[in-house]
Amino acid sequence: MGKNRKSIRQRYKDLSFKKFFIVSLCLFLFPALLLQIVYIRVSISQMNNHLNEQILQNLQQVSEKFTLKLESYEDTVYQIYSDKEIIRNLEQYHQADNAKQAYLFYVINERLKQFVESKKGIRSISLICPTGESITYDGQSGSSLDNIWRDYEDLRLTVPYQETRGRSEIVLIPTRNISTGGKIESLFFLGKELYNTENLEKGVIAILIIGIEQKELDNICNGTLDSQSQSINFITDTYGYVCSFPDEKQIRKKMTVQEDVLEFIRSQNMFEGKNLFSNYYEDEETGWLFHNVYDQDYMMRDINMLQAIYWILLAADVLAVFLIINSTNRYYVDYLKKIIEGIREVDQGNMDVRLVVDRQNELGQIGENFNHMMDRVEALIGEVTEISEKKKQAEIKALESQINPHFLYNTLDAINWMAVRKDEFEISKMISNLGIILRYSTNQSNEEVEIAKAQDWLKAYVSLYQLRYGHSFEFEIYVEQEVRHVKIHKLLIQPIVENAIIHGLKDMEGGLLRVDIGYAEQPERIHVIVEDNGSGMSKETVEFYNQRNVEWSNSEKIGMANIFERIQLYYGDKGEWHISSMEGLGTIMELLLPVKKEKDSPLSEDGRKNIEEKVIG
Repeated sequence: MGKNRKSIRQRYKDLSFKKFFIVSLCLFLFPALLLQIVYIRVSISQMNNHLNEQILQNLQQVSEKFTLKLESYEDTVYQIYSDKEIIRNLEQYHQADNAKQAYLFYVINERLKQFVESKKGIRSISLICPTGESITYDGQSGSSLDNIWRDYEDLRLTVPYQETRGRSEIVLIPTRNISTGGKIESLFFLGKELYNTENLEKGVIAILIIGIEQKELDNICNGTLDSQSQSINFITDTYGYVCSFPDEKQIRKKMTVQEDVLEFIRSQNMFEGKNLFSNYYEDEETGWLFHNVYDQDYMMRDINMLQAIYWILLAADVLAVFLIINSTNRYYVDYLKKIIEGIREVDQGNMDVRLVVDRQNELGQIGENFNHMMDRVEALIGEVTEISEKKKQAEIKALESQINPHFLYNTLDAINWMAVRKDEFEISKMISNLGIILRYSTNQSNEEVEIAKAQDWLKAYVSLYQLRYGHSFEFEIYVEQEVRHVKIHKLLIQPIVENAIIHGLKDMEGGLLRVDIGYAEQPERIHVIVEDNGSGMSKETVEFYNQRNVEWSNSEKIGMANIFERIQLYYGDKGEWHISSMEGLGTIMELLLPVKKEKDSPLSEDGRKNIEEKVIG
């Protein structure tokens, strides 16, 4: 998996400038387009939600209007229920003779007429007696005989009577289709049993049935809707039967689920679009459902138009961006090709190539720098040729004047034998040690040697100082057996020892210089300790030398700083040093050096020469 990712990443890096530019643009445009699509979808969803909330609020308002309208009709029921004249006349009506009954029928009918005319929408009021007799006033015909029930012989068999009988409260009877004179009329009803409140033991005197025109419900639902609104409201009762609808032929159609509602509306071909959406609100008191169905395409037509315009503008914008980028690409890529061709000619050895700079932007700066570089290269080639020639001449002269090291060693050896023949053994020892030191130090000063060899050289080196200072100090060196064959760089410990002798032990009696070399506690590291009981260093000097990455001055590079710089060159961060010292008590210098393995890369020739210069310096 990692290889695949690396391969894709590498291929992306290897793209040409033109392809890289286009791919980068696509990577930028794709998220932007995706965000725009998501934004549009979310916006439309929010608009739909807001529209549905508005519709639910409207349905709730319709329900509240229906409740107010129903309460006004219920007031009429209570007025009739509490009308003592009607109750008294009804009681007398059952016991009167024919002439009296005709009179009472007329009186009661006139009273019902007043209630019918007092409220808009009341089609008829009927008083149905338990004996089957009934008194009805029809508001449309203005007659008690020509009424909506004229096709029914016994009103006790009608649904409103059956639904009201035996219930003491006002009963709401959902809309029914009533056949009257060959016509079908849709009415909903309020029913109430009438009692003589002063003589309840007589029981029910009559059942009051008020018939209300269905168009009153339709006016409540759709009275404020425009015919072009592509939206409709209607009502279903608790059993799913349609109670109110603009087309009365659809009254009493049954719908059990919301899918039936949408199918029902689609079957009416009321809307041009087929993308319909429905909502409903349930009236808590009656349990009736107030439905709304609307054509979503019509409602969202302005939004859809804006969306279409937006997509057209977006497509035009993307096309324009691609055209501009393509033109810009050619502007940059053509000049880059000229630069690459110039570099290839230089690679083939043509140093006379120059670019035509015709612009002041970054590409123009690259062209100017290329031309300037080629001018400089030509100048440098000339200088290098001249310097090389001068260097050859200087090397020839240096070889001519160079002293042969073997001549020096042979001369010291001859002097040594002369001292032996004259019994000057101490002088002979000094000359012998000097020869050892010269051979050790002049032969590739930066190479690595075994610690055992470095130990022998240190003994010879220190012995010269002991003879020089009249054996005023003692020298001890201890090397663990395990590290004797480990290699370290030549002349790495010598400057520390020399510094301890010259600056610590010089001009004092009873001095002691000790060197300990062994493995450190950390694995694969050598621990070197150089300790003396000399004059010591100041606190400021110790803090200064214990720092890493210090810019040493030329004078400081000769002494201790030379060691620290070489440790960093040889070992990097793996090489460490630390100085502990107190004035008048002595100094302890510690080195921690990594054990170099055979596979470690040797220094380059330039690095080797750099280190040799530091060692010699």
